[in-house]
Amino acid sequence: DDATDLKATSPQDREKARSAKAWASFQAFLKSPGDKCPHCWLMRRHCCCEGLPRFELRLRVIVLMHHLEIGQRKASNTAKLLAHFGAEMLCWGVEEHDERLQEIIKDDPEGTVVLFPSETAVQATELSETPRQILVLDGGWRECVRMNAWISSAVQRCIVTTASRSELGGTRKYDGGTDDRVQTAAAFVTLLRELGQDEKEVAALRSGLAHYMSCFEAQINRSK
Repeated sequence: DDATDLKATSPQDREKARSAKAWASFQAFLKSPGDKCPHCWLMRRHCCCEGLPRFELRLRVIVLMHHLEIGQRKASNTAKLLAHFGAEMLCWGVEEHDERLQEIIKDDPEGTVVLFPSETAVQATELSETPRQILVLDGGWRECVRMNAWISSAVQRCIVTTASRSELGGTRKYDGGTDDRVQTAAAFVTLLRELGQDEKEVAALRSGLAHYMSCFEAQINRSK
């Protein structure tokens, strides 16, 4: 059976098997989402999609999700909102997704940045030039550390320094979390602002995130 097969494989193979299973589950969910919206993952009665601004991001954005985020599809996940604005979603560990990401990076390694606070990360405001494509990691801290380690160290890492939970809100609580510990979408909005991107685009993203937050809160309050 599947459990026996997994025990006989390496940790890397087991991780890839979980990723493939999560992605297959996600594809099935898209075809038959039930009471959930397949795009924002909120319950249909609280769906935020209709109220989101409609535009495409000028920069190329790739969201690399850990299989736990894809498999659980929690309403509190904010990264999936970026797909509404034209970001491409990939699931780490799915073979064809990993190959695609490597090709994307290979096409323009100098123009690529990874939004992740590694030891070698540069502040977004201090980047020598505006990146052409941004790789956004989405998952728990330990999962993102592993995804970051998998990506070539030759690709520039960057961090944001003005992110504020009190300004941009949040759907998940962190133990010992401080005001500058924000979720994926909020960090991305901050990144665009610090890169000096079009103010209207940044404002629209902020508006979209705020709208999603209000819909999420409505769903949470209804379930209490």
